[in-house]
Amino acid sequence: MKSKIVFWVMAGLLILAQFNDKRWKPLEVFSYDAGGYYAYLPTLLLDHAPARVDSLEARLNRQRAPQAAINIGVARLPGGQAISKYPLGVALGELPWFGGAHLWATVTGQPRNGISRPYQQAMMLAGLAYGLLGLWLLRHLLRHLWPTDDAAVAWALAGVGLGTNAFCYFSYDAAISHAPLFLWQTALLTCVVRWYETFRPRYALGMGLFLGLAVLVRPTEIMYALLPLAWGLSSWATLRARPALWARHAGLLVAAAIVAGLIVSLQPLFWRLVVEQWYVYTYQQEGFDFLHPNIINGLFSYRKGWLLYTPMVGLMLLGIAQLRRQLPAAVPALLLLVGVVVYVTFSWREWYYGGGFSARPLVSLYPVLALPLAALVHEVRARSRLHYFLTGVLIAGFCLLNLWQTWQLSAGILDHEGMTRSRYWHNFFTASMGDLKP
Repeated sequence: MKSKIVFWVMAGLLILAQFNDKRWKPLEVFSYDAGGYYAYLPTLLLDHAPARVDSLEARLNRQRAPQAAINIGVARLPGGQAISKYPLGVALGELPWFGGAHLWATVTGQPRNGISRPYQQAMMLAGLAYGLLGLWLLRHLLRHLWPTDDAAVAWALAGVGLGTNAFCYFSYDAAISHAPLFLWQTALLTCVVRWYETFRPRYALGMGLFLGLAVLVRPTEIMYALLPLAWGLSSWATLRARPALWARHAGLLVAAAIVAGLIVSLQPLFWRLVVEQWYVYTYQQEGFDFLHPNIINGLFSYRKGWLLYTPMVGLMLLGIAQLRRQLPAAVPALLLLVGVVVYVTFSWREWYYGGGFSARPLVSLYPVLALPLAALVHEVRARSRLHYFLTGVLIAGFCLLNLWQTWQLSAGILDHEGMTRSRYWHNFFTASMGDLKP
């Protein structure tokens, strides 16, 4: 019951935040990443010109003042085509919402051009819905793993939904990739847990489905294949037995791989049909530098440091020791996944990933990191009332800090890309742009 109350409180706060978002009212949703992910739908379904994403960008900029011009990530190819640099996975998830927006625009007499108010607001609602679905599914998974401790589930759920930058990407920045990715990764984790418990076909196929959907959104999400690969490898005996286990279920695992492959193949198929190439590196001048990762900056810098802006993660990592005692099957996969994801994420040359709050590519990790947070609360709750009280105070404090700084970001007090130490501390309690200090 406690976790259900927490969920509905989070839902109310997320809805309130989204409907007060400054981009919701003046129709500025389709700027930068949001416009690039979405571009597949209007250019293909309305304009019938999927290789002319630049025309969509031009239309968006005609709605804005010249000094507020934006780009939506147009990749210009040698053959003259202009396509989105972003994969099509987000657009696939937005497709039913696009259909609903088009119908609503028809009924209400608003422009059916793909960028009017119904379309922009529908894409924000899509991200909100995917975030809420992900949190609901995470609650069910945590209740399955800790069936007798709904309080631990409630605290872990609050820690993820209110205490991390996921809140920002389910509300203010809901029209980009992180809300659907959170849902796909929560669903993947659920299928992994349930498959290793039951070996039922639906969970194997679910692993392929949700991993495929995640990779179609961001190709680097292939790293999350480590979850099914490393889950349960908690001893040398389980490691030695793993090949035989997979061999017994080889048919299901091959079917799961085929499902994932079919979904991911939509991207090269699109390229082939539109620009007559099976592979296009649309990020062009951007890329990885694996020899010089920016891990320290990525974790601790005032620009976007993950642990600085999302200290709840530190508490989650602290719970790994407790998780090892309560759910040892999860620990090898968690440690391997977190290490690989952090290294690869901060090996991207633009390690701060443009505008946003904290380390936004790591929102996909929160379903997995909810496990050690639940384990930590479960253990301290059993240990003593004082430890439980102090842990609750810490989680609540991190939640309040996250909500405060998320609001500061939306108000322009926290710089979305170029934050510095002095601006951070000079404006820690600043509540108005009029009181902003340099």
